[in-house]
Parts: sequence; structure tokens; C-alpha cells
Amino acid sequence: MADRHVTFDDGVFGASAVAMRDGGVPFRDVFSSQGPLFLPLVWIADLSGLRTLDAPRILAVASGVVLVLAVYAAGRAVTTRAGAIFAAALVASSGGILWITGPVNADGPALALATTAVALALHYRLRPSWQLAVGIGLALGAALSIKSLVLPAAVPVGIALLGPRRGRDIAAAVGAALVVGLVAAVPWGLGDVWDQSVVYHLEAAGGRTPGANLRKIASTLGDRDLLVVVAAAAAATCAVIRRLRGTPVGDTPTTDSARTTGPGIGWLLGGWLVAILLLLTLEHPLWRPHVAHLVPPLALLAAWRRPSWRMLAIVLVPALAYHVVHTTEILWPGGAPGDEAAVVTELQSLPDGALVISDDPGLAWRAGRGTPPDLVDTSILRIESGRITSESLADAVADDPQICAVVVWSAVRFGSFEELPALLEDEGFDVAARYDDSRVLYVRPDCDPGSQG
Repeated sequence: MADRHVTFDDGVFGASAVAMRDGGVPFRDVFSSQGPLFLPLVWIADLSGLRTLDAPRILAVASGVVLVLAVYAAGRAVTTRAGAIFAAALVASSGGILWITGPVNADGPALALATTAVALALHYRLRPSWQLAVGIGLALGAALSIKSLVLPAAVPVGIALLGPRRGRDIAAAVGAALVVGLVAAVPWGLGDVWDQSVVYHLEAAGGRTPGANLRKIASTLGDRDLLVVVAAAAAATCAVIRRLRGTPVGDTPTTDSARTTGPGIGWLLGGWLVAILLLLTLEHPLWRPHVAHLVPPLALLAAWRRPSWRMLAIVLVPALAYHVVHTTEILWPGGAPGDEAAVVTELQSLPDGALVISDDPGLAWRAGRGTPPDLVDTSILRIESGRITSESLADAVADDPQICAVVVWSAVRFGSFEELPALLEDEGFDVAARYDDSRVLYVRPDCDPGSQG
């Protein structure tokens, strides 16, 4: 319940929720760079929270709960109850996971559903059934309908489903996933969904920089997930030593796990981890929240080859203080900085019904102001792809007299439009406040919030 938007995406999707409250339809009206299932889930969360200011965050928090339970369920298929609890605890305390399951974010629900699909696949490996296959397809289809970044979860799912006389189950899983995808996309128009959730990302993508991505992945894991990394490294080290000595490794597998034939747990979890790492290495641009997708497979691998509790205590306790310090910002976000608090106060003083355009949409959201549906996402990628220009902003304010303010808050977003100040002046906007060279609030004194744009 932070009283500010904690991340840029937190603000974008908070503003999207407000736009949908006012009747905006995903993709047709409300721009969405995510899959077709995401904004409907935001709408449901917003409604379940009685459309209060923080209601959209219910989706993020619920995703965190589902993710932890899914990791526990997956752990029960590969190790003992204690090991499953250990894996779930690693995920629950992960800084990376907290960053995607506190602020409103598409990665949280997508990863929760993808991990649910993996958990079902691990249990399917023990006791195959067409019902579990359908559940796997529904969960994975829903995850992919939120964010395609979870595609690596198809690796353990595919490995678990492959086998003799399992054609019906594979067809059931694939069919269920396709049905979910179509049901999620068709209501909003397949053309608009394709344009915003696929073509847009292809326009924004540039040359891959695997070396830089690997450095970012390493630094992000070190900053946010040292406990998970240390636990996984300790498990791998002890597993190698014990294998060389010919002694048992970690927890004794369940009876069903011991009887299971086919590809081993290492192939499923290791394949999942490697596929995610490869995708992140090639992704452009790579955002730090995406690194959290490595956490569930790392935690499950650490639990699967868990060293003794004494060894874990020795390696994890010294890392705990470092971890707490580096997760303070998300555990205790604090209030808005001075400039942000000031501009939010200014926006709150606008007439009732006033709309606001901002290159940091969270400022409008936290002020309780609506945003034109197509401009809830004013990210740098929309600007670089040419979907938002100074001329398109001028056209937006000219066409809608309900827009009473424009906030320029970033030098690389609206601040990069050198001609924007003159265009806003032509549309009747005045400089109401200037916070620094790149942070300016423009207000239109004669705006008409009661009219229809």
C-alpha cells in the first residue's frame, strides 16, 4: 500500500485501471503492450478492491501468493515437505519476486501461472492423466496470454508430457492452451492485440547484446536474490561432492519420484532454467524485473539437491543482512520524493473530471486523475518506435478539452520533444510549475472536464 507508484509499470497499469473504470476497453481504447489476458485481470483486481486507489495491486499480491504455493506444490513432486517449504521460502523472500508481486506488473501473474503449469507437469510425471494435461494447458496458455517471456516453462512441460501412448494428453494440453489464448484475445480484436502485444515489441527491439545482458543478470541476482543464488550454489557444490563420494544427496525422494521413469528432475528443472537464461541473454531491451523469472527454477533446484540444514545456515545467515539491505526499497518504499509529492498535489487541485497526460503515468494515478486511454503507457519504447510524438500529443490535447494538464517528467521521454512546449502553448497551456530543466507541469486554464472529448 505504498503511497506512491513504486515502478514505472506500476504507474502505467494503475493508470490503465483508472481508464478502464471510465469505460476504456483493452486494446481498442486502452493501449496494452502485454498479452490480452493481463488488463482483464487488472480490471477484476480493481473491481474486487472496490476501485480504491490501491485496488489494482491486489493482482500483484495475489500473484505472489499463487507463485509461492505453486513452488511448494512443485517441490512436493521432487523432494520432501521440508525441501518444498525451503523452496517456497526462498521464493517468498526473493527481492526480484517482491519487485514483480508488489507493484502492478505483468511478470507477477504470468510467472505465477507458468510455475503452476510446471508444478502440474511435475505431478503429471508421477501420475499421468488427461485431467492434469488439461490443467497444464490451461495454466500455460493463461501465462502466455499475459506475457510471452514465460515461454521457457514449455520446456519442462513438454519433457513431462512426452512419452509413449500420450498423444491424447498432449493434444488435450495444446488444445486447452489454444482455447485460453483465443478466448483471451478475440473479445478485444485480434488485429489490435497482435499490433500492440507483438508488432509493437518487434518495432522496439534492437540488436542483442548478450554480454551486457549477462552482466545485468548477474548484477540483478546479486542485488536482489543473493539468498537464492547462495542456496543454489551450495546445493550444486554439495551435490557434486556427494556424488564423488557416492553418498546420498539432499532429501530422500518421495516413493512416487523413486518409481518414475523417463527424463529425470534435473532435465526438467535444468532445462527450464537454461531456457530462461538463454532467452534473457538474447532479449533486447532486458529489464531488471525479467530476471526474477530465474528464481523459481533456481529455488527448486536448490531444494532438490538440498545440502544439510547446518550447511545452509552457515552460508545463508551471512548473506541475510546483505539481502535485507538490498531489498529495503521494496519492503519499505517510503513516501514520494519532494518533486513527485508537489506535482501530485498540483494535479489533485485540478477540476473534477480533469484528465492528465504524463510521461510518468503514476503521477496521474496517485493524484486520482484519469489519463486518455491511449496514453496510459508513455514508455520510452513507444517514443522510440514513433507511436508517440510531439505532434501526436498536440493532436490529443487539441481533440479533447477534458485534458487539463500535461506533465513532462523525464528528459528521455516527453523532455526529448524540443517542439512540445511551443505546441502546448498553441493549445492554451501555461507553465504552472517548473521543478528543474526537464520537469515541468503545463496546465490549460480553460479546459472543460465536463465535455466529451
